[in-house]
Amino acid sequence: MNDFRKMFPKVESIFLLAVLGGVFPILCFLAGWWGGLSILPEDFIKYAALGGLLAGILIDILFLKRWLVRAYHMSLVWMAVVYLFYSAGLYGFFMGVPVFNLLLGLFAGFYMGLRMLDNERSKEEAEEAFHKTGIFTSVVLAVACGLSIGLAATDSSTAANINGMLALRQPLSRQGILWMAGVGGVGMVVLEYFITRGMARWAYK
Repeated sequence: MNDFRKMFPKVESIFLLAVLGGVFPILCFLAGWWGGLSILPEDFIKYAALGGLLAGILIDILFLKRWLVRAYHMSLVWMAVVYLFYSAGLYGFFMGVPVFNLLLGLFAGFYMGLRMLDNERSKEEAEEAFHKTGIFTSVVLAVACGLSIGLAATDSSTAANINGMLALRQPLSRQGILWMAGVGGVGMVVLEYFITRGMARWAYK
């Protein structure tokens, strides 16, 4: 048991509870909402969404305890799916602005650090896992940034929207905005790698 677990024994449990326990309530809520849009009258959509949320909570009641016990022994493929789920959700919630997706690297690194610690992996094995995790989170963020730049390039109102939102005295051109987005995106992708690996090392040590 490392110093983190000695000082904050509940933080790890809360983290796993939030990450694993949030998937099905959110997923089922969205399924109820978007599914209801196409087949239900407008007044009943909220009930479909609420029903989906309750179904997700029921799934957690039945299975979450088992998932928590196996949290550090689950296939990394499933954990990657969970990461992609939250990445897509965060990307959509902030309407295609990937800045906040950068924060997900902290959670991925935290999980991998504790996973390597719990499985008593050597420092060399842990470092290799942290490197691969950083690459993974960076690639996911790169895809999100690429999508955002692509949307900005095809939307004729992008420059007007950004200039209006920021109330700029000297409006930026569309080309200028795309250039800044590209440079900023590259910087974020590189930063994501170091954020992920740094957090993983901290949790492991």
